[in-house]
Amino acid sequence: MKATNVLAAMVLIGGVAGCASTGTTPAAPTRELHSILPGWERYFTINWQPDTQSGRRVVSGSVQNRYGATASRVQLLVEGLDDQGGILSQRVVWLGGNIGPFETVHFDVRVEPAANYRVTIFAYDQGRGGGP
Repeated sequence: MKATNVLAAMVLIGGVAGCASTGTTPAAPTRELHSILPGWERYFTINWQPDTQSGRRVVSGSVQNRYGATASRVQLLVEGLDDQGGILSQRVVWLGGNIGPFETVHFDVRVEPAANYRVTIFAYDQGRGGGP
């Protein structure tokens, strides 16, 4: 099943994933989200840090496509964590556009205040190229 079909099913069933404009879940998520494509770490590198822009808390960073083909429909899962690593908030955001082979794309995601944050790849479509 394609990643986009799985994502659509998750949105319809769980109702917790959203786009950048409405993607923050309640403070205590009823369903914990995870990447729908385990092993994404083989193809992407993510660097991020918490920041403040115009008085609002954001997570800023970059995603590098280490795969020899274009990645499209990339979505990030941005999580706010308490000081013990428990999930306070989750937000799924579209990265926007395609990421070409070996390219890097930058992002800024508005977040709720938290002790720590975690950013992972939630979903993507992978083009044809030098891998599986």
